[in-house]
Formats: sequence, structure tokens, C-alpha cells
Amino acid sequence: MTSRPLSIPLVVRKFSRSDEEVSSNDTSITDLERDTYRFDGTTNSRPHSGCTAIRPKLRHLYDPFVLISGAFMIACICLGVRLTLVSSGLRRIPGDAFDYLFGPHISAISPSIWDNNRQFFIREVQPVPVHSHNDYWRRIPLFEALGSGCISVEADVHLRNSDLLVGHKSSHLHPELNLRNMYLDPLERMLRARNSNTTLEDWRGIFDHARNQTVVLLVDHKTEGADTYAMLSKQLQPLHDLGYLTHWDGTTRIMRPLTIVGTGNAPFYNDNTYRDIFFDADLSHLVSEQDTADYYQYNISNSYYASTKWSKGLSRDAMTRSRSEIASQIESAKARGLLARYWDTPAQPPNIRVMVWRTLVEQNVGVLNMDDMGIVRDRALGWGRLST
Repeated sequence: MTSRPLSIPLVVRKFSRSDEEVSSNDTSITDLERDTYRFDGTTNSRPHSGCTAIRPKLRHLYDPFVLISGAFMIACICLGVRLTLVSSGLRRIPGDAFDYLFGPHISAISPSIWDNNRQFFIREVQPVPVHSHNDYWRRIPLFEALGSGCISVEADVHLRNSDLLVGHKSSHLHPELNLRNMYLDPLERMLRARNSNTTLEDWRGIFDHARNQTVVLLVDHKTEGADTYAMLSKQLQPLHDLGYLTHWDGTTRIMRPLTIVGTGNAPFYNDNTYRDIFFDADLSHLVSEQDTADYYQYNISNSYYASTKWSKGLSRDAMTRSRSEIASQIESAKARGLLARYWDTPAQPPNIRVMVWRTLVEQNVGVLNMDDMGIVRDRALGWGRLST
């Protein structure tokens, strides 16, 4: 009785079998074994067809150029992710007290955001001349800016169904995300708590370290100016009745803990009567034909900020000329009693971004436009002195 031949594992081993024993119908020997062994008992030097296709490709992975290129690409991806996190306002500082108190478990609608510890933290922050650009993009709008020491915040508003909805574009709007819920009501609540035992002449602002520092709410009108302005004025009535709004009384600008400034499509009204919504003048076009030796069209009776895009502050000449133009623009704003602000300053590369910040601080810009509150807290008092 002839025994059935066993399937032989892939080892280098001499054996002899006749051609008759190895046929295409013999199921005891697999195709891989058939390729591995020759019929004369010697080892087949031809590798399996699958390996034949893969091995040349694998050899390329050991090429030094491929390895270096791959490492460089990974490094670039990691750097890109880091820069994205920083530019998205996600920079975090080790031991940051704000992150500890206002962590992911806290939102703008959390009741605990109003507890004594968190409100005390905001009051004790050292204020800095920084503007929170597009503040509504923060994880906790308003509170993160104030908790970082910002004296100015920005909200884009769209007039929809007799309300001012907050968002950069009309597709981003939601009825619950409106100016009253996100900014006006929280600011009123904070200021009520700060001024429960004070008179209007002895008002206190948000920050204990600068009790008479006003906080600016820059309202960017994204929809038709006059109607949006009128709705803003209507929604400010409770704050007006409490006496918390900076205003022009016809002869003097009276400072209060909250200053409202309109920008974007906000209309410019130059009537010399009462106002509590001020204008954001164009810093690059402050000079007007109506200006005289003792009168400027844009002045403290109608305006508060003078802003422009960063690129408009630069010439095509040498950097020294650009610095001169920036200094001239900032001085022109100061002569009119206005605070200068540049928006859309370079975000990358980091060395240019820091150079621009340093230049503006050295020139005593009114407020520094910032997107990353982590950087504001990290640099703390390095942003210059307050202009009160």
C-alpha cells in the first residue's frame, strides 16, 4: 500500500521525485512548492511571482533620498498642524490659570461661569491694549477675551427678523447666537455687579487694576447700515438707562465702563448732538477737506477708533519708509483724540508677525489686533501701556 505524500514546508531540502509523480493534477504539492523546488531535487532560484513584483518597490524604501524626503514631509505636516492650532487660537500655556478655570467643561451658557472664583479671576486680570478680533470665534466669546486682559472685543452682526445675529457670514447665523445673548447681557451683568454701590461719576470698569478703563465693543455692521444701526441703538437702551455707555453730550465726551463703536457698513453721523455709538474712522484716509487748523472732521465727538488694513499702512519703499508712514498715521489719529488700530496684520511666518507687533507697540498703537488669546496671555504685559 503506497502512502500519500505529505505537503513539504518551505525549507531548503534535497529530495528526488520523478516527473510522473509531480503532475499538474497532484494536489499534494502546492503551486508555491512547485515553484520552489525543481524536479531534479535542487532548489529553484526563481522567487514567487508576487514577491517578484514587490521586492523592487521595497528596495526603494531604503534609498537615503527617499528616507530623508519622507522625514522632511512628516516634519512639515507636524509644523503645519502646530501652526494651524496656534492660528486657530488653540495655543495653550503650561500652568495657565485661565485654562484651569475655564476649561472644556465650561461654556458661555454654563451657570458656573458666573461663580465667584471665575468672576474674581476676570476682575484681577491685568488689562492690556489688545483687541480681540472676531471674538465670536472663541470657544467662550467675550469671557476668554476679558480673561486674557483684552480691553476691546469685536462682533460681526447681521440684521435678521428684528434681531442682530452674530456671525462672520450669513450662512453661519443662528437665532440663539445674537448680540444680546453673547455680549450685551453678559456685559450688563458684570457691570451691575461692579457698580452696585457706586455713583455714575465714580463708576468702575471690568478690571480692578484699571478701574476707569472702558471696554470697547466693536460692532461690525454686515448688513445695511442705517437699519442695523437703528436696531443696535434700540438694543443698547438698557445699558443707556443704567448710565454705562460712553457718550457725547453735545459738548464733551463722557467716558463710561462700556464704549460702543460701529464699523463695517455702519453709517457716519456727524451731528454734534448726543451719541453713544461712535464711528470707526478710516486710518488711511483721516485727512478730510473739511479739516481746518482747529477742527477735524473725525474727532472725539463722532469717532473712537481709526482703523485700516495693515497693507494700507505700508509703502513699496524701504522698511524705514513704512515705519515712518505707520508712525505718521498713528500720530494723526492721536491728534484727533482717536485710537489707531490695524487689522489683517501678517499671521505667518512667525518672525514677521512678531516684528509687526513690535513695530506697532513701539509706535504706541491704540490697540493691537489679535486672534490668539493664548498668545495674549503668554506675553502678558509685553503689549505696551494702556491709553485711558
